[in-house]
Amino acid sequence: MDVNNTLEPDLIHRPAPANDESPLPCGARWRRRGAAIETREHAELKLQESAGDAGPDAGSTAAPQLAPRDAELWLLARRTQGAALRLDFELRTAPVCQMFRRDFVYVSRQLHGLEASRRVQGLDRARLNDALAALQHRADDVQDLLQRIATDLDATIAGAGPAGASIAFARPVRFQATIVSPIARRYLALLGQADATLSRLEMAWLLGLVEPAHRSALLSDCRRALHGFKELACQRRQEVGELVRELNAQRRAGTAAAPEDAGD
Repeated sequence: MDVNNTLEPDLIHRPAPANDESPLPCGARWRRRGAAIETREHAELKLQESAGDAGPDAGSTAAPQLAPRDAELWLLARRTQGAALRLDFELRTAPVCQMFRRDFVYVSRQLHGLEASRRVQGLDRARLNDALAALQHRADDVQDLLQRIATDLDATIAGAGPAGASIAFARPVRFQATIVSPIARRYLALLGQADATLSRLEMAWLLGLVEPAHRSALLSDCRRALHGFKELACQRRQEVGELVRELNAQRRAGTAAAPEDAGD
């Protein structure tokens, strides 16, 4: 017998519900309705107060987040080398969190495509090596820029800031990144360095040691540097991809011409 399809037997005396809804005199109904609303409001207030008790850096205890479309990177790794590196890390500044969510998977796919081009037979290795070297040089330039900004900020804080000052962030975020190429690991390191640099910038600004206009300019410099690496990765991936497409077209043309030659 299917218990889900059996009819419920009629009960002569059903037990009274826990919240008694028996008719009340008209003058007393507002009391019950008001009591129910008051109970819900008190319960909601308790939940809000509990959520508000969390202190700075409370987000660091949450489970790590993945970048949007992170599964695409695992699929790339499974089709090629069959392995991927998982790295947990924390970002504290909102601009770098946004860049990781928006750009990491995209940039990693471009870099993985370049690395995977090594397996294409007949590809001009000099062109591929030049593309990879250009990305390494750009990463070095971005790293040097971030280091210079951080060094200047540290000197400013040490020279004019109060001793023992520290900074805490209300909403740090733990992430987990899927690494499918060595250069993608380098790009992730640049994001981490940018986060540390912008943390120092935020501290200097809160101490009153950096003017708002200068703060905006330094933030823009960091963003442009990381965006430039992203654009270069896309450009070099397109150039190498065009070489691979031309090579494949030549092979298809040669395969198509072979039967005709054999017939002659």
